[in-house]
Amino acid sequence: MDKKNNRWGVGIIGAGGWGGLAHVPALLMLETCEARAVTGTRVESARTAAELHGIERYYTDALEMAKQPDVDIVAVTVKVPEHDQLIRLATEAGKHVYSEWPLARNTGEAEALLALVEARGVKHLVGLQARGNPTVRFIRDLIANNIVGRVLAVNAEVKLPAFPTTNGNVDLAHVYLLEESNGADQLTIGAAHVLDSIEFMVTPFTEVSALLATQYPEVNVLETGTTVRANAPDHVLVSGKLAQDALVSAQFVNAGSPGFTLRIIGTAGELVVTPRDGLMFQMDRLNLCLIRPYVESEMLETPKSYASKSMGDIPPGPEHNVAHLYALFAERLAGGEGEYPCFKQAVRVHRLMDAIRKASALGVRQIV
Repeated sequence: MDKKNNRWGVGIIGAGGWGGLAHVPALLMLETCEARAVTGTRVESARTAAELHGIERYYTDALEMAKQPDVDIVAVTVKVPEHDQLIRLATEAGKHVYSEWPLARNTGEAEALLALVEARGVKHLVGLQARGNPTVRFIRDLIANNIVGRVLAVNAEVKLPAFPTTNGNVDLAHVYLLEESNGADQLTIGAAHVLDSIEFMVTPFTEVSALLATQYPEVNVLETGTTVRANAPDHVLVSGKLAQDALVSAQFVNAGSPGFTLRIIGTAGELVVTPRDGLMFQMDRLNLCLIRPYVESEMLETPKSYASKSMGDIPPGPEHNVAHLYALFAERLAGGEGEYPCFKQAVRVHRLMDAIRKASALGVRQIV
């Protein structure tokens, strides 16, 4: 930490995409962290990203950036296949790591990364950013305080027509989402963020059944007009049971009118979660409605106490929940009790995804 301004320095690997869209704006809102350097694959792109975002230094060598004394946290925001190597470089430099989700291409790779950061003694954060959302944290406390009684069921319907394709079309930047071995698809991103949030707000899954489908097996690339084959799932259907015996049904469809509805139904009522900003679940600020039998429904506002004291009001956008994760991480780095998703939680979600894949492939319910 820079003692002069009392901020943790962040070096961002990949500020041209999600890093520039979410991480840089998030860091600009915080009193406890700031972006100090950026790494790109080419000098021109790295310089452009640094100038665009007002970042002082840029590099093409991730290890060189990570070794800078004023870089405390290395944020890995590039495509999933590159995570393993870059996280290893950051830990080699002895720096704390914020890796975007998915942590790795597969569970074995994620488990090895968890073992590495624990052996090196660095702090680690994974971008399951819905866990930083004040409303998601508020919902967890409401459920713990029995606002809907004993939870009996959780139902999620999510329609994401722009991910990864729109009516069988994709741009070049997202072609890699169509190959399942790359570890980034409708299951590991669209579904995983919501399923992880269900575990966070209610209780963990104990068993799952599932159906996965690739309903756009041939996809047109917009820039080139060529056709590429897809084998990653673009439609996910999951049912299961949580630790307190609540039953879950969740469907993630790559079509229809975009949006989502999440219902947590209990013996005394239900909580209904819908989009506030028209974004994917893990980015949205969320609307929350409480419905009780024979009583008029009530829109609930998340108390300001759920937001970090180290930031002001954060506008809607991809940076909203990322900023909250950074704030929680900085609090823990400073010796506080900030609660955030680490690589251990990432491994848990990777294993849940494995159980879903196996349940779909075998047609047999899997214990989680």
